[in-house]
Amino acid sequence: MNPHLQTTTRLALIVAAALAAPLAGAAAAAASLDQGLNWSACGPLSAPPPAAAPAAEGPIEIAADSAELFPDERLVELRGRVEIQHGETRLEADQVRYDDRAGVAEAAGGVFLQQPGLRMAGRSGALNLRDDSGRLEAAEYRLPAQRARGRATVAEVVNPELSRFWDISYSTCAPGRDDWLLEAQTLELNRAAGWGEVENARLSFMDVPILYLPWATFPIDERRKSGFLTPSAGQSSETGFDLTLPYYFNLAPNLDATLAPRLMSKRGLLLGGELRYLGRGFQGLADAEVLPDDPDYSLGNSTRGAFSLAADGRPAPGWGFDLGFRWVSDDDYLEDLGNGQAVTAQHHLERRADLRYNGPGWSLLGRLQDHQTIDPGILPGNEPYARLPQLLLALEQPEQWGGLTYRLHGEYVYFDHAEGVTGHRLDLRPGLSLPLRRSWGFIEPALSARYTAYDLQDPALGQADNPERALGAFSLDAGLIFERPAEWFGAALTQTLEPRLFYLYTPHENQDDLPVFDSAELDFGFANLFRENRFSGADRIGDANQLSTALTTRALSSDTGEEILRASLGQVSYFRDLEVQLPGQAAEYDPSSALVGEAAARLTRNWQARAAIQWQPHADAGATEHSALLLQYRDGPKRIANLGYRYQAGLLEQGDMSARWPLSERFHAVARWNYSLRHTETLEAFAGLEYDTCCWAARAIARRYVNDVAEAPENAFFIQLELKGLTSLGDKVDDYLEQGILGYGG
Repeated sequence: MNPHLQTTTRLALIVAAALAAPLAGAAAAAASLDQGLNWSACGPLSAPPPAAAPAAEGPIEIAADSAELFPDERLVELRGRVEIQHGETRLEADQVRYDDRAGVAEAAGGVFLQQPGLRMAGRSGALNLRDDSGRLEAAEYRLPAQRARGRATVAEVVNPELSRFWDISYSTCAPGRDDWLLEAQTLELNRAAGWGEVENARLSFMDVPILYLPWATFPIDERRKSGFLTPSAGQSSETGFDLTLPYYFNLAPNLDATLAPRLMSKRGLLLGGELRYLGRGFQGLADAEVLPDDPDYSLGNSTRGAFSLAADGRPAPGWGFDLGFRWVSDDDYLEDLGNGQAVTAQHHLERRADLRYNGPGWSLLGRLQDHQTIDPGILPGNEPYARLPQLLLALEQPEQWGGLTYRLHGEYVYFDHAEGVTGHRLDLRPGLSLPLRRSWGFIEPALSARYTAYDLQDPALGQADNPERALGAFSLDAGLIFERPAEWFGAALTQTLEPRLFYLYTPHENQDDLPVFDSAELDFGFANLFRENRFSGADRIGDANQLSTALTTRALSSDTGEEILRASLGQVSYFRDLEVQLPGQAAEYDPSSALVGEAAARLTRNWQARAAIQWQPHADAGATEHSALLLQYRDGPKRIANLGYRYQAGLLEQGDMSARWPLSERFHAVARWNYSLRHTETLEAFAGLEYDTCCWAARAIARRYVNDVAEAPENAFFIQLELKGLTSLGDKVDDYLEQGILGYGG
């Protein structure tokens, strides 16, 4: 071999006689194209490709049945099933003519080319082994990480960052199935710029054209580019036919916007927009909507709209801010034009600005907060107070002298309101505790004091302008952990028994002369057995001389440590009547609280259950105050069934059933029924079908719901066609199902 040839190309030539008759070139290329790719299993066909790297500078390794060298021309002609490996680039063909001066390998017959994240097979082509550029004719390609494939009459790799295709097709369906197909006259992919450009593109579904684009550009990575986004469409009795066509503006690397006109057949054209900003250490999002004239709204101004602003950031070490503002033009806006039951069920819209500083073991928070009440059933005097401003100091220093933990909670706030008393409140709560913890248990005594002072404007009749209160409290929290080996149904377990006692003493002081700005009685539950105050806020401190007794048991798998069962039961015994109450409530004289219990169990590999109950033993014949139950069957993401029940005395009693269940390998039924037993009314019900394959899915659901049990039900219909790896057409039914069916979507 010419030494110059060997030196300049660093060519390691291995000429190997075939041990068996080689496959025909086209068949060999086709076999290599899908080798190791399982098209029958959904998901990526292989691991994502590594980041693009410069062309390899290692040796070129060649294997062929025969080779003929032309040293003077610095050429080599290879025949048989030729294999060339250069770094991460692999070329196979029946015949290859390699020109060392140009570094180009011209291939013919069953050509196969593989680079990171790309496989191509074609009739003939050329590859520059120095910069990995190349050209392939009659090409068929695979993108394993995207689970995509297609064909092109000509595929050209200009460089690792730029490639061009002519008469190209693209799909994520398995070979032999073109359920959906994107075809284009030309396609250019610019990885350096992060965009693609397509001309004369046509999208077909089941051989039916559904979209044509004479020209379009689109992003091919996480970088953004201006252009139309996927439209959404639906039908409901509130809005009629509902179509949204969003357009995305990439204004700057850290600034973008979306304009989303929404056409509703019953209400007209709504103009919506979103603006996002990302700075160094902070980010912001603003949303605005305006409906200039709503012909279906007769309760006020027909011009309707909404605005929201959210921002947060960390401008300096230790400093942070959080801003949230929401506004709607009328009380019915979210009910008429909002998306989803969670949105329409809101009673207040918050406006809040927070500025905080976190130091070593302490933090300081400044807040401005107000609300817009959108529930007409809430009288003006019962609306939440505004905090203008609120200052909060929290300090905790553990492991101090003698193992003590020091705590201090301080608050100053000015409460403002359109009606009734307003004013200033200062609340200071220092404390210390001695936590003693071991593997078998713990004990923690704690002492605290609390001083609260007011400066009031327009106090109630007989109420002082400057009332104040000073109280102390003592608590003792202790628990033990017992363990023993056990065996349930042949499985080795570790069972625990965890008794816990919590004693609390707070002296009684009459607090009827204090206003109630933000205090409310907390919902009773297992966690609240161990709280130092049964009220939220600082306007009321509950008197206490009580002992909480609780018992928890767990069953843990000895093999995996997984919790198989957890059950807890507890109650508070009162050694003194509970005299401190909110206005209008009488003192409580029961010797003990309600009995509260909760449990969670993994019954089998697929069945799980959770339950909670609050039972009042002092009512006539006993009475359940709260209860909840959830039973779930889940066999992967495709077979899900949920059965739930919630009860709160005098407020609600609801049953909830939801499921995603296969009817065949591809068809699934989806449904939910949320029923109010208290009002004998269906709150929400939907039912629909899904057809799901590895490359596309279709979903259609019909929904019937009420925003208020006193109003007539509303109806809606949604449909979605998801072309996996490309786009989704129609409404976002999958997002809605994730909210309505526990466990849907994984």
